[in-house]
Amino acid sequence: MNEAMQADSAQSPAKARRGLLDYGNSFWLVFWATFALNFSSNLFVLYPLQLMSFGANAAIIGSIIGTWSLASLAARPAASPLIERLGRRRAAMWLLWADVIALAMYLPIHSLGIQIYAVRALHGAIEGSARVALFAMVFDLLPEGREGEAMSVFSTCGMGSAAIAPLVGEFLIRESGFAAFFIAALALAAIAGALARLAPDDSRHIAVKEGAQRSARLPGYREIALDPRLLPVWICTFGFALSISCRLSFVAPFGALRGVHQIAWYFTIYSVVAIVARIGGGWLMDHFGIERMLVPSMVTLGVGIGLIAGTGHLGMLYIAAIAGGLGHAYVYPALSAMVIARTRTDAIGRSSIIYQSLYDLGAMAGPYSLGAIAMMFGYEPMFVLSGMVALIAAAYFAAVEPGWRVRRLG
Repeated sequence: MNEAMQADSAQSPAKARRGLLDYGNSFWLVFWATFALNFSSNLFVLYPLQLMSFGANAAIIGSIIGTWSLASLAARPAASPLIERLGRRRAAMWLLWADVIALAMYLPIHSLGIQIYAVRALHGAIEGSARVALFAMVFDLLPEGREGEAMSVFSTCGMGSAAIAPLVGEFLIRESGFAAFFIAALALAAIAGALARLAPDDSRHIAVKEGAQRSARLPGYREIALDPRLLPVWICTFGFALSISCRLSFVAPFGALRGVHQIAWYFTIYSVVAIVARIGGGWLMDHFGIERMLVPSMVTLGVGIGLIAGTGHLGMLYIAAIAGGLGHAYVYPALSAMVIARTRTDAIGRSSIIYQSLYDLGAMAGPYSLGAIAMMFGYEPMFVLSGMVALIAAAYFAAVEPGWRVRRLG
C-alpha cells in the first residue's frame, strides 16, 4: 500500500507537467488570440487620462467608460445566433477585424462630445461579442478533470497582458501621445483576428454535436439564469465585476490627483502577483476544490480594492495591488470553472453569454454609480465601498453554499 502511494506521488508531478504542456495547438492559438485582444483592452486602463485632459470629471469619466459595457451587454442577444450561424472561429475572426475599425475611430477625437459615446458603444458591442466567441472556443479545449488548472493557465492571457499593457501604454503616451496608443491597440486587435483565423474551423464539429444532441431540449436563457446550481455563481460574478470596475475607471485619475507619477506599476504589480499565483498555485484549485478557493479569494480581493483608498501614503497603492492581485488570481478561474462544471455541455454557449454579460453589467453599473459616489463623497469612500461589494459576495456564497468548505468541483 505504501509503495503504491509512493508511486502515485512520484508520478503526480510528471502528470501535472504534461498537463500544462500538452493542451494542443488549438488551445494555444485561442490563448494567444485572447492575449492580444486583452493587451489591446488593457491599454485602456489609461484612457481616463485622455478624458481628464479633455476636462472630464469623475462622473463623466464613469459614464464614458460605462458606455462600453452597456453596448457590450446590449449586443449579447445578437452575439449568440451570430456565433451559432457562423461558428465560433469565424465569428471571433470577423468580430476581431471589425474591432480594428472601431479602434481607429478614436484617432480623430480631440474633445468631449457625443462622438466619444458613439465610438465607445461601437467598440464595446464588437469587442464584447468577440469575447463571447473566444470563451466558447476554449470550452472544448479544456482537459477533463483539470478544468481548474486549465482555466488558471488560460486566464493568464488576461493577467499577463494586464501586467505589460499599462507600462507600454504609459510609454506610448509619454513619447508619442495618444495617437500611438490607439494605433497599438488596433494593431493588437488585428493580430488577435489573424490568430483566430489560424484556429481549426469548428463549424463541422458544432454540426455533429448538435445533431447528436438534437433529441435533447436545449435549456432557455431564463432556465439557465435561474438554475439553483448556477445562481450563486451568477451573483458572485456580478459582485466580482462590480468590485473590480473601479480599477479600470478610477485608479488612474485618483493616482494622478494623489501625485503618483508611475500609476502603471499598480496594474503591473497586480497582474504579476496574479500570474505567479495562478501558475504556481493553479493546482490548488483542483486539489482543494474550486468552491473552497472562492470565498477566501473574494475576501482577499475585497481588502485589496479597499486599500486603494490609502493611495499616496507609504506605498499603499502597491500594497493594494499585491492583495488585489492575489485574490483576483483565483476568483476568475474559479467562477469560470464552476460555470463550465455546472452547465450542460450543449448549453455552454448560452451559459457563456450570461456569464460574460454579468461582467459587462458590473462593468457598466460600476463606473456610473461609483463615479457618482466619488463626485459626492470623494474617491476614498468609493474605493472602500467597492471592496465591500466583494466581501458581501463572499459572505453570500458562504451562506447559500454551506458545503463550500469541503465540497469539490462538480
